[in-house]
Amino acid sequence: MNTLVDVISADMNRLTEDLLENHSARLFSRGGHFTKDQMIPVYFMLIYGCEDNEDAYSNFIFGLKDDIKKTSRPFTFLDTPLDPPNPEERLPFSGIDHTTTGGTISGLCSMIEIRNDPDRTLIAQKALGDMLSLCRTDMFEAGMALVYKLNLIANTMGTGESDEIPIIMYYGNPTADDVFFLCYAQRCGFDIVCISPDKSCLTMFERCPFADKLQKLQLPQSKPVMPFPTKIVKAKISTVAYSAERELDTALYGGDTIFRDRQFEKMDSAVLRTTLDEIFILWDQPAKFRSGFAVRGDRVVVPTIFAKINGVEDGDLKAYWRQVEDMITPFTTYIIKSPSYKRPATSMLSSYSRFLSGTRLDIEGLMRSPLNKYGFLSEPLQMLIFEKMQAAIDDGMLELDSPEESALYIIHVGLNLDRTVLRSLQKYDFTKDIPKFVVVDAIEEPFSKLECVQLLLLSYLGFDVLVLSPSGYRDIEAYVSDDAFETHTLNEFKYNVSVPRFKTPDEAKYQKQKNGLFKKLFRKGR
Repeated sequence: MNTLVDVISADMNRLTEDLLENHSARLFSRGGHFTKDQMIPVYFMLIYGCEDNEDAYSNFIFGLKDDIKKTSRPFTFLDTPLDPPNPEERLPFSGIDHTTTGGTISGLCSMIEIRNDPDRTLIAQKALGDMLSLCRTDMFEAGMALVYKLNLIANTMGTGESDEIPIIMYYGNPTADDVFFLCYAQRCGFDIVCISPDKSCLTMFERCPFADKLQKLQLPQSKPVMPFPTKIVKAKISTVAYSAERELDTALYGGDTIFRDRQFEKMDSAVLRTTLDEIFILWDQPAKFRSGFAVRGDRVVVPTIFAKINGVEDGDLKAYWRQVEDMITPFTTYIIKSPSYKRPATSMLSSYSRFLSGTRLDIEGLMRSPLNKYGFLSEPLQMLIFEKMQAAIDDGMLELDSPEESALYIIHVGLNLDRTVLRSLQKYDFTKDIPKFVVVDAIEEPFSKLECVQLLLLSYLGFDVLVLSPSGYRDIEAYVSDDAFETHTLNEFKYNVSVPRFKTPDEAKYQKQKNGLFKKLFRKGR
């Protein structure tokens, strides 16, 4: 058998799509000059460094792993150095005559056995002989470690479909022995993806003579290796203009794929980090056209706005209210802040405790309980509301007296959403128009705990949330972490203002002023 294993290059902008292309598709997209038994095109890449936005980086690497796991592709994930064989695991190699080079290589090659994959076994035997013949260290010890690790990993991940190329993902800073093994696995016809936020990991690959075909994909920052993320986090995503303004090296762009109506029932929201001008530019953009929009299996990542704007540009209230009115779309709930004395009764809050284990919500139990008033909603929508309650609890963006109090308030608010909010959620197509919640605060009283939790939970549920404070007084900051939303400040504060009661327009009559005075009004935060 004379099968060629060839390293091909991936496109960082379509990394998942490239990796998940099967064997036949890779050959076809490269001209179809070979058949499967003649060439195995593999990826051998190092993604080193990380994004300025740690949450975005965390979501990127989690999403890459998660997308691979959801396929039938044979897959192994490694985030700790690979141990060499212990004394008991060395016993099968004890019969090999390693007094001569030929005997050592022949004996080690005979120990390679990738179950149900004789072709790759033959490729691995040839690759081992080629590498050991150039090896400058103890040939037997090096070869035994390679064979032991290959058999262990290959037979753990399985072979999958004949058209699938196995993938090994390594996260962290690999040791010299790990790099040696990854180079060997690549030569055996495995895709190798090594990921590390620490750029110093490149040195280890540069020292290995067998990493000559490594594709290096560098991200702008370098940070110590942190534990691999266990879930998608509610991230702030930098828009293009924001990134350019701060001289970022990379920017992510959303696509304009066509989707079926209500194709997705699951959603994660990500708060956009925008310049002030961009709030207006993005306000009426459908989700799928915003930076950071993504599809992760059966879930959608919806980029949303959660911002507070303090002050009035040049004190021009007439222009200010005219442009605020322009922001009231057919999908907007418009609220004028008034004094709030509402708070849940202590007995009510305590009734939720039986559905909490620490800060973990018993979603199934709560959904079945009489406290769940949403039985008239579809089950996926009910599940979405409860999932976002848990996400809001987990992320710790509320600054109440204790994590338990935060959890109880989130449960209370989640179980008592306004009918207008529920109707907005029912109509919400996660790839299209985003529902909005605009609050004008012109009084001195800060937001109550309930009001703050409501705004935070709406953001998790995929709403654009905007707080307008002509006076610049403290309101949402009373109980919501600054990390949860963006703040922009204009050049003049206005006090004791009278707030107009705008009506939500009919969709047929709604006409957006795309290039009106709003852009001049909200020019630049200080």
